[in-house]
Amino acid sequence: MHMAEETTRIGRYEVVCRLARGGMAEILLGRLTGPSGFERSVVIKRILPAYAEERQFVEMFLDEARIAARIHHPNVVQHQELGEDGEQLYLVMEYLDGESLASVQRRARSRDDRLSYAEAVHVIASAAAGLHAAHEMTDHEGEALGIVHRDISPQNLFVTYRGGVKVMDFGIAKASDRITTTEAGSLKGKIRYMSPEQARGEALDRRSDLFSLAIVLYELTTGHALFRRNTPLASLRAVQDDPIPPPSSIVADYPPTLEAVCLRALARDPGDRYPDVHTFRIALLDALPALAGGGRPEEELAAHMERLFADRMDEKREMLRRVSHGTELHTPPEPEVDTHVEIPSVVVEASTEDPSTAPEVVAPSSSRRPAALGALGVALAFGVGVAGYALSREDESVSSTPLAPIESTPGETAESATEPPEPAVEDVEDDAAPVQVTIESEPPGAMVRLAGDEVGPTPATVPIARGTEAVSIELSLDGYRPLVTEVVPDLDQRLRLSLQRQPRRRSRPPRTPAMEAEMAAETTAFPRFN
Repeated sequence: MHMAEETTRIGRYEVVCRLARGGMAEILLGRLTGPSGFERSVVIKRILPAYAEERQFVEMFLDEARIAARIHHPNVVQHQELGEDGEQLYLVMEYLDGESLASVQRRARSRDDRLSYAEAVHVIASAAAGLHAAHEMTDHEGEALGIVHRDISPQNLFVTYRGGVKVMDFGIAKASDRITTTEAGSLKGKIRYMSPEQARGEALDRRSDLFSLAIVLYELTTGHALFRRNTPLASLRAVQDDPIPPPSSIVADYPPTLEAVCLRALARDPGDRYPDVHTFRIALLDALPALAGGGRPEEELAAHMERLFADRMDEKREMLRRVSHGTELHTPPEPEVDTHVEIPSVVVEASTEDPSTAPEVVAPSSSRRPAALGALGVALAFGVGVAGYALSREDESVSSTPLAPIESTPGETAESATEPPEPAVEDVEDDAAPVQVTIESEPPGAMVRLAGDEVGPTPATVPIARGTEAVSIELSLDGYRPLVTEVVPDLDQRLRLSLQRQPRRRSRPPRTPAMEAEMAAETTAFPRFN
């Protein structure tokens, strides 16, 4: 993470540093200054120069800006400006201090901690309020826009250090007046947070976001990932078919009222869920008094955030201090924290169904164009502020796990179809043929080792014998932490991996005799009192 290429200004904003970079876009920390010492930090998102003339990416970028700019709500990240600098479009968003909910979950897990039920309800109810504002948006004639976020997940919910909650990243949101139109019957979003109808490629409404938000509630309050499985295809099947264990089967003292709310929101039939996220929010707030014990959940969450992220808060304060004083900023805080921490998955009993009668699973073809901006490359998860906006769509492990074709495909659900389309089922491949795994890294040029054998630098396409056993892949690059991940070679896929810089160790200069004498004099002048 460093100064964005050679650009020092974008429009009227000074570019301080790059916060994160993905395959199609980058996120920058900017500063706006004005008369009488006016100053404001902002976050700037722009398409990378190589894709600035690609019509599809530009249109998706404009769609995101147009949709998000209409939503004015305290629980939605505010988009302040869509600008053009030369031939490059950029989107300016408010700067926030905090962490993605995914980072909160991992940090809490690493410390054997968890948000209280009241704090979790506050997070989900706040997100529901922001989503409801989006769902209710109308055009100038009062016609409903039919906005559906379609990518609700812990990566796209942001928690401020003061206990506030913001919904982020409407990059793949469905709306009636989007510019872009793409394929019907294929998938967008993170698989393990999809609704069953989204996983089947069917037409969606606001109840799909409700189901996704309920998954996040389940995971926050049980500490277990509900639909994460060993492969994306297995996760897709789990979303549609696997039994959903009651939270009380995982946490013995789980509050019954909260469980009833959670399970109704997780009904696989949309008609059995709450009619909208507003009704879901009211049900959560009705359950809150019995959970809060008289406290204020937002204040409790703020105190909890300070305990969990005291080090990060200091880092970011120092960053803002340096920005304010115009001091050079070499390495901003990392976008996501504790990426090595794994949230345990829910254990479900193996299905005894005849597999021939199981519902058909949508599995888009692996021969797809590159994942497009917003839907694909840019998850604003570093926080709309200092260290958040992690540019990865994969949710299994933010910076190190593979993007299987199903999750990196910029397809479109059948919003306008009167009937659900026929699923696009992947062609049956020759079981003897090896799969092709394309490995990309940010930055490029990392050495790839497959099962310990050196393959070559990224980007690289590697043939791997087809199978169901995971194969280890390691990336190494001078100045960056080694990255190890696994891939199940059951289908062609692309891995997009982000390397993290090695922290710089500060060496303390040796003390000279003059320094020793000065320190001794200070100790004499200002003695310590016990």
